[in-house]
Amino acid sequence: MFFMLTACFGSVQEPEPALETTSRAEPAKNLILIVLDTTREDMLLQAATPTIDALADQGQRVERAWSGGTWTVPGVSSMMLGTPVRAHGWDLGSGRLGRYPPLPSEPMLAEVLQAEGFATIGLHTNPYLAEELGFDRGFDVWRRVSDAIMARELEKELATHWKADGRNFVYLHYIGPHSPVGPSEAQILALGLEPSWYEGRGGMEIGVAKRGRLPGAREAYAQGYLGVLADTDARLAEALALLEPYMADSVVILTSDHGEMLGEQGVVGHGTWVHEPLTWVPYVAVGLGRSLPQSLSTTATPALACEALGVAHEWPVQLEDVVTSQREGHFALLLGQEKGVWEPGEPAYAVSLQKGGLGGVHQPPSAEMLEAKAAFEKKFPAAALPLGLVELPVETQEQLKVLGYTE
Repeated sequence: MFFMLTACFGSVQEPEPALETTSRAEPAKNLILIVLDTTREDMLLQAATPTIDALADQGQRVERAWSGGTWTVPGVSSMMLGTPVRAHGWDLGSGRLGRYPPLPSEPMLAEVLQAEGFATIGLHTNPYLAEELGFDRGFDVWRRVSDAIMARELEKELATHWKADGRNFVYLHYIGPHSPVGPSEAQILALGLEPSWYEGRGGMEIGVAKRGRLPGAREAYAQGYLGVLADTDARLAEALALLEPYMADSVVILTSDHGEMLGEQGVVGHGTWVHEPLTWVPYVAVGLGRSLPQSLSTTATPALACEALGVAHEWPVQLEDVVTSQREGHFALLLGQEKGVWEPGEPAYAVSLQKGGLGGVHQPPSAEMLEAKAAFEKKFPAAALPLGLVELPVETQEQLKVLGYTE
């Protein structure tokens, strides 16, 4: 089954966009932003995810959404800053032994909303979303919890911080699909998986799949990944049940910080690439009161959310901007159904996403695509890295090792 999944990448049945054609009579009161770590859209469309499917049925699901970066810190920071990686400059690798510059000082979404009187609640499960880097900026509550207790912790925060007569921003970040992959017993049975693959600490470590020395390892990792997507959907249902009383007055956006390679081109994980399994992420939105385009960047989320909330702020990236993704010198640009890729030391090329994208025939980028890239670079000059380094706590560094970020 695994080879069928990877071989048909790019030709998977994409969702018909459910268009919201009516505008809101008045701005939404609240924003609920949900990020599923390491989630690629083509696999999510194949997983058993009734909660996410129901959410999409209530609103709309973008056909081709891209993350601004292909690992957590650049992807989430672009989403919170409303700025492409090129323009904010935070474009580093993940294996730096816990020493990183802080995030750029430009206003983040939570800071803008907090200044407008919103209560701001953030619960996350990825150690890289650390206070030391600045991810807590603008949040009344910013705390790392596990996926298993996300709903329980959310219930506590809603009771103590939610403004019943005011405005609110809730950010929930689940790590379930990230390595190690540990599907539940129910999913192991439902998918007919071999349990021995997932008996390690937290599940199957990504290194086992990356090395590919054991027959069937990559297939088991990919199938376990499908199971974890279903498990994450079930946990999300618990949180959404708590938020149900507020949904009518809220904008809800569900997306991801980046995707994952699951054996395509012989690689697993989210290394220094901008391949389509890494850039293509889900984007489901409810309550916007406007239609979304067929393609967009998750970096446009602050502009999109503030428009629906009636909050005036000039975010750098707007919906009409060209869709891009970047990772350590690797750059991709989306123009219609064509994807242009620029990699260090390699000729630039374009592929048709309608013909498979990843394994499609490479062509030179068109003149139109080169013009779009030049216009993007003119609008967003390359920024230098923020000055100084902060060291993540030893405990955080150990947690990152468990996730496979560092050896």
